[in-house]
Amino acid sequence: MDDLLIILFLTSLLCLIIAFIKPSLFSRFLKEKATRKNSIIIFGLSTIILFILIGVTTEPLTTNSTDKVENKTKEKEQKNLKETENKNISAVEYEILEIKDQSYKALGNKSLSDYTTQEIRALPLDKKMAYRIVVISDILEDQVTPTIQKIINDITTKDIDIDEITIWIFSDRNLINGAYDVATATWAPEGKLGNVTPKIAKSNDRTNYKTTIKIRENLEEYLSQRVKSEDKFGFTEEERREYFKEIVAAEDKARIEADKIYPIDIFDPNYKQENIIKNIDKNRELTDKYKKDVRNAYGITKDVEVKIVNEAFKESWSME
Repeated sequence: MDDLLIILFLTSLLCLIIAFIKPSLFSRFLKEKATRKNSIIIFGLSTIILFILIGVTTEPLTTNSTDKVENKTKEKEQKNLKETENKNISAVEYEILEIKDQSYKALGNKSLSDYTTQEIRALPLDKKMAYRIVVISDILEDQVTPTIQKIINDITTKDIDIDEITIWIFSDRNLINGAYDVATATWAPEGKLGNVTPKIAKSNDRTNYKTTIKIRENLEEYLSQRVKSEDKFGFTEEERREYFKEIVAAEDKARIEADKIYPIDIFDPNYKQENIIKNIDKNRELTDKYKKDVRNAYGITKDVEVKIVNEAFKESWSME
């Protein structure tokens, strides 16, 4: 619309100029010889047209200018919002706490029995690595995927021969001996383990590689609740974990001593059939004694002990 108005404006201006310079050019339109009178008429009409165009275009132009300013403001706001969102979903810092080499021969879709001994020897190695990794505890759910992508990129950049990667991510280094509490991921052909063929292992062709990610359900709620519930019964989680280990050690100590007093191994020279019942009773007696010593050392009741032990099994705490 703006372009059309500009063209009309320029056309009217051109007509005005021609009317003064060479009015004879309008003869064919006027169907008579162009005269000064005709020129005046043409000039008058051109002037009127110019004023009309100016009156029509002034408001829209102002409106368009306002719209452009508003659009630029909106674009800037959207850009700032996008930059803020990008900052929020950036990868977080991480630390690799454990690495396991689970490499094996690249069998592809075939089973081991499909190969001869000689063929198995000639097969390339499917380099499969497993990692247990800890990240900051306040990681957002939207940050999990970019963090995993960064981890995989960092790993494969350092070692291009890795063919399969399994990752378990934890929010606390004290949890690494249990199941993941943040996310788990698999990097492999089609995102599934066991799809590495001899050809892929030899060529390091990553064309069909995908990353399959599983994030803990309600992750942010879980992390928030875990932080809130860290202090229980007057002890931090680290102190409760240590208490649990001492309870386990007390049980082990009672069992070992009971086995020495009343052997239940049939190959032991001091074994007697009646030792079984006596061993059970002695084990129970010593367990109660040693666990009570631990409770007294921490100043807690038996009821609190039961709750800590239940928490330990629920969260898969380490026993050692």
